[in-house]
Amino acid sequence: MRMPWLWPSLLTLLLGCYQAGRPELWRDELWSWSFAADPVHALVANASKSNPAELAYDLILHYWMAAFGDSVLAMRMLSVLTMAGAAACVTLAGRRLAGARAGLLAGLVFALLPSVSRYAQEVRFYAPVMLFVTLGTLLLLRALDAPSVRRWAAYGACLAVVGYLDLVALSVVVGHAAGATLCWWRDREGRRLLGFAAAATAGLAICAPLAAASVGKSGSQVWWIRRPGLGLSALETFARDAFLSTSVAVAVIVVGLLAWAVNRRAAAFATAVAVLPVATVWLLSQGPHSYFTPRYLLFTVAAAALLAGIGLSRIDVRLAAVGVLVIGVLGVGSQQAIRKPWGHANWDYAGAAGIIAHTARSGDGIVYPRDNCYRNMIGPALQYYLQQDKPHSAPALRDLFEATIFTGETRVSPARLPPASRVPGR
Repeated sequence: MRMPWLWPSLLTLLLGCYQAGRPELWRDELWSWSFAADPVHALVANASKSNPAELAYDLILHYWMAAFGDSVLAMRMLSVLTMAGAAACVTLAGRRLAGARAGLLAGLVFALLPSVSRYAQEVRFYAPVMLFVTLGTLLLLRALDAPSVRRWAAYGACLAVVGYLDLVALSVVVGHAAGATLCWWRDREGRRLLGFAAAATAGLAICAPLAAASVGKSGSQVWWIRRPGLGLSALETFARDAFLSTSVAVAVIVVGLLAWAVNRRAAAFATAVAVLPVATVWLLSQGPHSYFTPRYLLFTVAAAALLAGIGLSRIDVRLAAVGVLVIGVLGVGSQQAIRKPWGHANWDYAGAAGIIAHTARSGDGIVYPRDNCYRNMIGPALQYYLQQDKPHSAPALRDLFEATIFTGETRVSPARLPPASRVPGR
């Protein structure tokens, strides 16, 4: 098969496009929109004060919206396409690890995971991160197979892109380091380990300015993430939420364990990439700030899919097909849930905007609940959905109870702040 990545990519694309515009935007997606809708100079200025770590994605989304519009479907298509690209990388990585059949099966398992579809339909950085982490894993495998300066440079550059999209995703380097060490232990070829060390160091060094700019701001962005306990219950909950289905998580893990009986070297590499980033962030989250939430480590499900593909690759083709089908069937309930109108949101923003659009008159004002208005993005949400409801020509509504707040530099009215500057969390 000349293009084994094609079918997993098409399946991921199909599932990602299916009813992608139906669920309402939720708080974090509205946050992305409110940032990206600003002019570039304002976007950069706001990011430097609030959250530099997401500037790269917001710039990408800004230009995407300029080209394709800011409808729900248009904005989510960026994630749909990048997640389809990640499926191709998973397939090619599996092929390089354990053969063409393992790669194809890994890609199909990946495409059928409910969390892959869920975050393919999310106006956030998770799908682009998935693309570049899986691409980085593929580039690492290529460099380990046939080391060269060009291949190591490509890996280092990809790692830098990962860091600029999401600093937490750089935890994948721990898994990559273990994989490179395993390769060195097998062949005792020092060039491979030295090449990895140089490329990874260069990639991380490129991310150093962003990390430095983000110091001191992370607490205000991740305040809502609970510190995980030291017991295994936190990891069990993580696995369930990472796959968005307990039954799918169990099925993938069980099939993944079979990989150790099929190809220990390949299984060890995939296990390192799947487990070590999670363990690293789990341990770091015992400190002052916690980063231990499944969507920040979503990329680890791609490595779990690799393990499942390896495990299924040595059994009869028909049984392997049944195994993939079972994983798909187990995820049907979750696939349906994430496509409901409120599959993403806890608030009916569009419904509220629809009522306002039909009843508001020129000169009307609006009052927001002071405690949770901006935490739940009520103001920006109404702004977004009212501007989408153009046939009704909804008038602009003035905030009647504008409260003066202190930003750290000057006192300003919330109505005069860019929407994203008012949001307290990631």
